[in-house]
Amino acid sequence: MITVTDEEPVRPVILIGASNLARAFPLIVNGLSAGLREPLTVLATFGHGRSYGLRSRMLGRALPGIVQCGLWQALSQQSPSYLAPLAAVTDIGNDLVYGVTDPKLLAWVDTCLDRLAEQGSEIVLMSLPMASIERLPRWKFELLRRAFFPAHRIAWPVLYERAQRVHEELRRLATAYRIPLIEPVAAWYGFDPIHILRRRQPEVWRKLFSQWQDWDRSASMAYPPLSESLRLRALRPAERDLFGRRQITPQPVLKRDRLTLSLY
Repeated sequence: MITVTDEEPVRPVILIGASNLARAFPLIVNGLSAGLREPLTVLATFGHGRSYGLRSRMLGRALPGIVQCGLWQALSQQSPSYLAPLAAVTDIGNDLVYGVTDPKLLAWVDTCLDRLAEQGSEIVLMSLPMASIERLPRWKFELLRRAFFPAHRIAWPVLYERAQRVHEELRRLATAYRIPLIEPVAAWYGFDPIHILRRRQPEVWRKLFSQWQDWDRSASMAYPPLSESLRLRALRPAERDLFGRRQITPQPVLKRDRLTLSLY
């Protein structure tokens, strides 16, 4: 359960994603502290290869699907004195490579949006990087699939068609929930069509968070010192399997003056 540790109103921030969120996490935490005035309680669920609805495995590590993880119980137990949550829903698409159909993936995303809306969250949604995917030749897709998802062999035409439908349906969901939809531009990506270039990450996350009404648009978005980045990357989520061994970690994993951090 989240507890109030400061007399000031506390702002919950919910971060949902996969590898792009994982790669930029120290930048994001540092940026949130700079861009929001109130003490923050950050609840984040992410990880390389993370699925919205399946238990995902990568390099000996397994994580529960986002819709099944402990984030939602923690969010439902937030204090009534808290401010309305801010939420970012990102990194939608890994499930398509896993062979999940577009209606099933969209149902999982809809579940996340519905749960966030029930809490009165101010939500921003990021779509698939279609501008980058559309220029992807088949040979590069096969190369990247074997590098990142070697156990999954979905055909490129099937994947591309499903990605297009998800992209269009995310627009519909954004309209239905009356939330902003960020559509990634091709310039954010390099040889790798799904992972945001490091030099572009401050720009991308600033653009995402600036959709929140209370975000300070003059705030800096920069990586913290290396020691702090390494500390944040070493934090454990509430539940994971590592090389077949279950690890349960009490949350929050980080508490300091104006920041509480829980990982799921």
